[in-house]
Amino acid sequence: MTTFVKVTISKRNQVLFEGRVLPTTDSMATSGEFNKEITCEGLLAFLHDSTQDYYALANNDLKSFLQHVIDVHNRQVDAFKKIKLGQVTVTSPSDNVYKSIDDSKTTYETIKDKLITKYGGEIRLRHEPDGLYLDYMPEIAIQSNQEIRLASNLLSIKRTIDPSAMYSIIKPLGARAETTTQADEGNTDISQPRLTIETVNAGSPFLVSQKLVDQIGRVVHPEVWDNVKVASILKSKGQAMLDSQREIKEQFQVTAVDLSLLSGMTVDSFECGNYHQTINPLMGIDERLRIVGQSLDLCEPLNSTLSIGDKLLGQADYEALIKKQGEAIDEIKSRVAAQTAKIVTISNEMKTTNEALSSAQKELSSLKTEYDKLIENIGDADFKAIMAKLTELKNQTTTIITNLGEIGQNVLDLETFKTTQETTNANQLMTNNQQKTKNEDFEKRILALENGGK
Repeated sequence: MTTFVKVTISKRNQVLFEGRVLPTTDSMATSGEFNKEITCEGLLAFLHDSTQDYYALANNDLKSFLQHVIDVHNRQVDAFKKIKLGQVTVTSPSDNVYKSIDDSKTTYETIKDKLITKYGGEIRLRHEPDGLYLDYMPEIAIQSNQEIRLASNLLSIKRTIDPSAMYSIIKPLGARAETTTQADEGNTDISQPRLTIETVNAGSPFLVSQKLVDQIGRVVHPEVWDNVKVASILKSKGQAMLDSQREIKEQFQVTAVDLSLLSGMTVDSFECGNYHQTINPLMGIDERLRIVGQSLDLCEPLNSTLSIGDKLLGQADYEALIKKQGEAIDEIKSRVAAQTAKIVTISNEMKTTNEALSSAQKELSSLKTEYDKLIENIGDADFKAIMAKLTELKNQTTTIITNLGEIGQNVLDLETFKTTQETTNANQLMTNNQQKTKNEDFEKRILALENGGK
């Protein structure tokens, strides 16, 4: 708790991690090897080292509320844990914020419950030369200029689509009915009924999306609005939620090479929170994905495993994704067919080339015979005739050698192309089989959902 660790990239003078050591674990394996495992936590954990006092704040904006929370924190902690208020750009619908602070909560829990849960946003503790600063912003991220692209720096990618939280029918529930008798008030086992939409929905408490029923069957989801006491308002809230539900989770696990670590590269590094354009046309992926976790190997810094946070898809996004996957499969099939056609062409060209090579060999053999004959008869011919014959044979030799050179280069080019195409086809076949397995698994999940999860 008092020993601090800092991990930096010296090339960029960038701090990757700064935090304190938690309790360590010593171990000895059966081989006699001794190990010590050390776990550290980031500086943001300082917010767990203080508690808040009970207080009721009225007519304050979010920045004033956060400043009060930090002041209480700073009165309780060591000097190196004191924090200054940094950037606060999250806003509330109204500037008149009323907050009561629970004195049993830590500073971190108070910020999370009273600010992040209600108003959204993210917090960050950054270390500057004059101390620690706490930022509270809608999103702490940059749009990175380093792409994660197939055939460039993308080593592997795994995508999981989970539609299990989808529903096709919603049952809106409002506030509970008022207690009518003194006996009911004292009996905690009696649960009062909630407001439903039956009076404004033709006697039915349910709102149905027939489009979703056709796709996943009848899946009912109850949703409670405790402060709604009017049936028509409850119905409109339920309908809006049913129409805009984003319950399909799309998760990614990516292994990629961080090109910023290579000399001469001037691209943004992989950092948690940042967005990177991720491109794999064979899986129908071309979108900006956000890094929410990294696993770094300090001995092999070029290898980086990135975790991409859950991305919630709406119905339209889901249908577009399925369509894009189908198009990707069609493209793979088209490429395989095109490569097959090229191989046939190569085979024909190789056959033609072999025939040309055989013809050239015959011409060389005939030429050798002419030279041998000239040597045998050189004593019987006059000098001019010999020179004319030599010139003729020389020209024939030059032509044949030139043709052989072209044929040989064609053979080399065709063999290289053939090898490259065979490797490409093998890779595409493997990718196609992997995609086929994923599609079959996905179809099983959909079928299971249609059968009521069995």
